[in-house]
Amino acid sequence: MTASEFAAQAPALMSRVLDTQMPAIQEAAALVADSLAAGGVLQSFATGHSRVVALELTGRAGGLAPAGMLSVKDLVMFGGADPKEILDPTYERVPGLAERIYELARPQPGDPFLIVSNSGVNAAVVEMAHLARERGHRVVAITSLAHTRSPSARHTAGPHLVDLADIVLDNLAPAGDASVEPAPGIRVGAVSSLTGVLIAQVLTELVCRRLLDRGVEVPVFVSANLAGGDEVNARLRERYRGRVRSVEP
Repeated sequence: MTASEFAAQAPALMSRVLDTQMPAIQEAAALVADSLAAGGVLQSFATGHSRVVALELTGRAGGLAPAGMLSVKDLVMFGGADPKEILDPTYERVPGLAERIYELARPQPGDPFLIVSNSGVNAAVVEMAHLARERGHRVVAITSLAHTRSPSARHTAGPHLVDLADIVLDNLAPAGDASVEPAPGIRVGAVSSLTGVLIAQVLTELVCRRLLDRGVEVPVFVSANLAGGDEVNARLRERYRGRVRSVEP
């Protein structure tokens, strides 16, 4: 059995993320903690597989209750769109999509946005970053600088996500994301989810520590599979009703 190159390189990659990105993560944690302490909500947005990282921030055990997730599927679940409309995998490139999603969520101006996109080039994420800045939100991006700067990246007119963010967190994924080449022309082993989840969890911890240092209550969900978890979570959902939507089971 051949040893896994992906498994061998993953720990080193995660260490590199922590070594190189911690100052930016600390800066992002300060921004988010300031907003939550003032009654704000962290709004995350992503499309495609980057939704893994956005989902990691929202509606989960050990996660911040004042953290919402905006998604293309919101158009169906909350906006009455036909499900067929969003099933095209290139739908995230459609102009005007972000504004429809934003208007359904109705975030408040003090809410920071965390936008996740490995490439940082598709219309939905770029437009959401534009829209967020225009509406007075601070923007944190989790993206791949290697992909954004790669000459092989798909060309799009205008700025990329990295150009619109107040704080950029580099997931260190290579251009195209896949990191292992078992044979010429075959690339597997995407890493953006792995490093993106690491960044999301470190960010969550640092936000909580900053809130604790201020003497501010830390509203964190508890596992529903622990005694009393349902009761704690119900109180938190009620507290943020109308600001944060529940994540579907």
